[in-house]
Amino acid sequence: MSNIRIYINKEITEGFVTLDKDQSHYIKNVMRLKAGDMFNIFNENDGEWRVRLEEIKKNESVVNAEECLGIKPEPADVWVLFAPVKRLRTDYISQKITELGAQLIWPIITERTQFKKIKSSKILSNAIEAAEQCGMTFIPKVNKSKNLDYILDNWKNIADDRFLIFCDEDFSGDPVKLLKGAKKKNKENKWAILIGPEGGFSETERNKIMKLEKSFNISLGPRILRSDTAIVSALTIFHSTLGDWV
Repeated sequence: MSNIRIYINKEITEGFVTLDKDQSHYIKNVMRLKAGDMFNIFNENDGEWRVRLEEIKKNESVVNAEECLGIKPEPADVWVLFAPVKRLRTDYISQKITELGAQLIWPIITERTQFKKIKSSKILSNAIEAAEQCGMTFIPKVNKSKNLDYILDNWKNIADDRFLIFCDEDFSGDPVKLLKGAKKKNKENKWAILIGPEGGFSETERNKIMKLEKSFNISLGPRILRSDTAIVSALTIFHSTLGDWV
């Protein structure tokens, strides 16, 4: 059962730790664990711990944290801002952003965003599930959805010295070369990736994005990509050029 990992949103120290109702249901009814079985729990602050299941109750369970296995490195300091799409694909997006590595997930509402009712709690739930499955101890922060105009108007206050990478389907050129050029200017090494809705950004939005002092556009290739594909492509290019793959 060593591959079982459960995220715990509470302090983990050596000794007894209580799991909540949902976690107890998972280990008892889904994974069929019994008293004495071993598995891992983790969080962002205390890292990953090897625990022994001591007691299972209806609404909670008790484990004994026996060994700290350490904390995995945080991903590169990059945010991902994206326009929400259909629910199942937004679930997929949340998982892939987490797996590929980002510090913040932020759904944005643009002029052409079709699915405006998005629950940040659902995105966070998918991020936690992805982290549990891929061996991470870091969980990205999830912001509540916000209008793109508000974000752009307040970018300096929101993002400080962060550079905005605008994935522009109307642009062409070598994205790796452009990112390497931007790296020389970004002394703080803070980044954000902006992915638009399936209908693209409006001309007004495009102009506003490009007027930001620290924004620049890149191409993701000659084909128009779906939002979920674009996000995976953008993070892959980013991490292989500026992130924690280099």
